[in-house]
Amino acid sequence: MRRLVAMLRGIAARDPFIVFLGAAGAIFLLYWAVSARRETIDVPRSVQQSLSDDYAMMAGKAPDAAAKAKLIHDYVADELLFREAVDRGMHMTDKTTKQRLIDRVRFLIAGAPPEPGEDALIGYYATHRDLYRAEPRLSLTHVFFEKAPVDAPALLARLQSGGTVKGDDFWMGHDLPDYGVSMLRGMFGAPFLDALNKAQTGTWIGPLRSTRGWHFARVRDRGAAAMLPYLAVRDQVKQDYLAAETGALVDKEVARLEERYHIRVEP
Repeated sequence: MRRLVAMLRGIAARDPFIVFLGAAGAIFLLYWAVSARRETIDVPRSVQQSLSDDYAMMAGKAPDAAAKAKLIHDYVADELLFREAVDRGMHMTDKTTKQRLIDRVRFLIAGAPPEPGEDALIGYYATHRDLYRAEPRLSLTHVFFEKAPVDAPALLARLQSGGTVKGDDFWMGHDLPDYGVSMLRGMFGAPFLDALNKAQTGTWIGPLRSTRGWHFARVRDRGAAAMLPYLAVRDQVKQDYLAAETGALVDKEVARLEERYHIRVEP
């Protein structure tokens, strides 16, 4: 070891440029080793919880295991596509949002899918029937109070006996005919909708607390979920078909990009 050190000192004394080349080479090798490592995409619990919360708000229920896996997959896919946009230098010329960059990369990858024939659309409609079902609907009357009503049992008894109760004004009115359950959930919250679903048709219940205030409510009529006819939803079927075709191409590219990264999902 001492001989090696002495030899290196001798070389450095005779030709310092060789030492410079050696140091530069070592720096290059270090840079190559660092840059060659796959980057990591983290999916921490906080992000997973946010994704689940957004899903629950839209769907009205917490995501199951399959839905959670899909949420994480889509999050990672967007992150991969965003990084691909940056790698392509798109951020240098387009000062738009992250989502716009992702959308641009999607289009660059998939392009414009060919116009589908009628047989393809009918086939997609037939194999995705659950997408084209009208959701259950409710028609209801309610009496609204901004604050918890005083003597609520007496007010409920009056309504149940056919009398009237004067409440506060409500911006959507007191008669809500043929509302989809997702709209009612968005307006009043899931607990309010659950109470309506359990109530007997034609019977006043309450007071129910909602995200707006307090209500006495009576479901007048219910409409069951029903399959929508193809001609009524053809434009939506076409849009969904094209989105699926584009998505398949993008998913193939995402799978290729994933090989360049280490995906770490926090347990």
